[in-house]
Amino acid sequence: MHKIMVAIAPGSEEIEAVTIIDVLRRAELEVDVVSVCPQGKLQITASRGVKLVADCHLNDVVASDYQMLVLPGGLPGSEVFRDNQQLVELLKQRLAGQWLAAICAAPAVVLATHHICSEAQMTCHPAFQQQISAKQLSQQRVVVDLSQRLITSQGPGTALEFSLSLVEHLLDQDTATSVAAPMVLAAQNQQRLLRHKKALPK
Repeated sequence: MHKIMVAIAPGSEEIEAVTIIDVLRRAELEVDVVSVCPQGKLQITASRGVKLVADCHLNDVVASDYQMLVLPGGLPGSEVFRDNQQLVELLKQRLAGQWLAAICAAPAVVLATHHICSEAQMTCHPAFQQQISAKQLSQQRVVVDLSQRLITSQGPGTALEFSLSLVEHLLDQDTATSVAAPMVLAAQNQQRLLRHKKALPK
């Protein structure tokens, strides 16, 4: 069973966080929602005032238990991630074969700031794109860098495509399509999902 860590912090973007958690669980993946609250609390208030409750705190997790680490965006949530040395070290020292995924502000505010996946192709929210080097930056809505096992995306409006891409690369395209079907995605979104199909490295 694949196990995924989805981090949340005070000020995380709730559409992104909830969409990621929901879609991964629809795919019957095991998800731990992990609080990065500096005060050690499990309940956080997201960027628009929605209250989210984590399963556990970062202090209580074992990084090697997870096949993927996911960072929703939003401010100040991404800044909380950026300033948490424990989380930053976990991201820098991720194991071979472990996936990393980030959306919205997180690729720029967290990954670019700390030079994590500094050779990878990535995207982020348009408001933060100047923080990513021109060599790395892509304008695609969802960017999969297979060599770095990194998946990034742009914001709340791309959260569903992003989440389905996580399912695809953790499991397979057929599972992602079967998760998408009962969600009644518009035809253009289904086509976009199919365009994201990529072969995993051997």
